[in-house]
Amino acid sequence: MAGASYPDCLSRAKTPRFMLILLAILLGSTAGLWLFLRVAPSLDWVDRPNARSLHATPTVVSGGLVPMTLLAAGVGSSTALPGATGIALLIAGLMAVGLLDDKWGIPSGIRLLCYLGAGIALPWLLSSGLPLGLATLLLTGVAVAWCINLVNFMDGADGLATVQALCVATGLGLIATFGAAPSSQLAWLCALLFASCAPLLGFNWPPARLFMGDAGAVPLGFFLALLGLLSFAADVSVGLAWLILMMPFLVDTGMTLFIRSLSGRPPHVAHRDHAYQRLSLAAGSPLPITLGVLAMQVVWQFPLAVTVVSSEVFPPLLVFLSAIPAVTAVVYARIRA
Repeated sequence: MAGASYPDCLSRAKTPRFMLILLAILLGSTAGLWLFLRVAPSLDWVDRPNARSLHATPTVVSGGLVPMTLLAAGVGSSTALPGATGIALLIAGLMAVGLLDDKWGIPSGIRLLCYLGAGIALPWLLSSGLPLGLATLLLTGVAVAWCINLVNFMDGADGLATVQALCVATGLGLIATFGAAPSSQLAWLCALLFASCAPLLGFNWPPARLFMGDAGAVPLGFFLALLGLLSFAADVSVGLAWLILMMPFLVDTGMTLFIRSLSGRPPHVAHRDHAYQRLSLAAGSPLPITLGVLAMQVVWQFPLAVTVVSSEVFPPLLVFLSAIPAVTAVVYARIRA
């Protein structure tokens, strides 16, 4: 995709060359994951169950390296994106941080500093190195770090984070292509995300043969934050659509960590207190929860996201409505599960 311009992306989507790029990424991700599944055990890249795990058998981990590497390559070659090379390097750096954490564990304070550093660098790169206010950099850094953390927190049930990423890529990509405020830049990045991560779902679907691990979840959270920043830059309504599509993860992490903090339990310590964890344990399988998130996205989140960019309905009301299913799930999980 080197040398391609984003304004051409929508028309290019109808050309064989554009489709071949995505097909190559799709096939490369599939082949890479298949190979990783066979090589990883010999490198001891295996997640063994512990008291916090939802799986019962040792499972290959860090498989997210494959789709995230392809995603970084796609971003780095997209020369029309401001700071594309730097953003690709940040994705690669976060992959390395996640891989080290998967293998040996990294103190939470060091990880948070890495996430904040990437978050502060992102708006500077998107602005082509132009000076930005300190408040803008710090607020964006915190927001990006939070997005990284929430994806990492929610990547604990088979297929859950992968389904969420694919739903955001599909919903936001369609809105960016056909919505009232089209953005070919955003549409192309969503297509890259989908092509890179779609094969992962086959390996990560319950019961998972492979986990994306922190090596995948950390850069994935960063990339979803990138989509959020670009969405708001394209149009406030598109940004709100991103917020609506992210709502299931935002609500579960936000409410769970708030409740843990109120009860005096450290929010950064690993636990099994999220709604999806409680419901998975109650159901005896993560499959109903992963299917539930998929259904929530298709039936509730996506229609509201489309509505927020295509109608005159009061936007805050739509954002509020988008949170109802996830809030209900969290409350139910704490009462019954």
